[in-house]
Amino acid sequence: MTGIGAQIAFWSLAALTLIPALFVVRARNLVHAGYALFPCLVGIAGMFAVLEAHFLFVAQLLVYAGAILVLILFALMLTRDVMNPTEPQTNRMGFLAGLLCAAGGLFSTYALSTQPWALTAVVPAPAAEQTVALGQSLIGVYALPFEVASLLLLAALVGSIVLAKSEREPEPPAPPLVLSEAIVAELEQHDTVGAAH
Repeated sequence: MTGIGAQIAFWSLAALTLIPALFVVRARNLVHAGYALFPCLVGIAGMFAVLEAHFLFVAQLLVYAGAILVLILFALMLTRDVMNPTEPQTNRMGFLAGLLCAAGGLFSTYALSTQPWALTAVVPAPAAEQTVALGQSLIGVYALPFEVASLLLLAALVGSIVLAKSEREPEPPAPPLVLSEAIVAELEQHDTVGAAH
């Protein structure tokens, strides 16, 4: 894809990726932030499609926008009081996190702007060859990072279950039973009848 169509596709997908990502980090409810991840991940899949990385496009949709997002939402919904409107869903480190993100963004902008980007007219390999090369890399050079990523996801799920099953606050005692006047009168009458016998 070249020309004005590629520019329109790029900026549209960039907006589809960055606007929900901004909502993810600004949302006060964790579940809403998890749902906002979906269009963000779809935008990234669209970027792969524009770059003609066919396998990564399909994998992004199936694995990240499908399975990983469901795993994240499942972990969030297991967390105690995640939907309780009276419980704060944010922490006090937001300002520091914003400063760190701004510093990281400035560093990334500097690094990317000073990097010499070579243009090439080489056409990407067909989808089948891309898939073969990626598979060989995953079971060869990148086998260890691939397995570590799966262990991190498993640890996140186990951690959410532990948080959900942690000791809950004691329930308040039940209110005392309030007897109506009719029941009290009936009990007194029953006591007097029993005493007479």
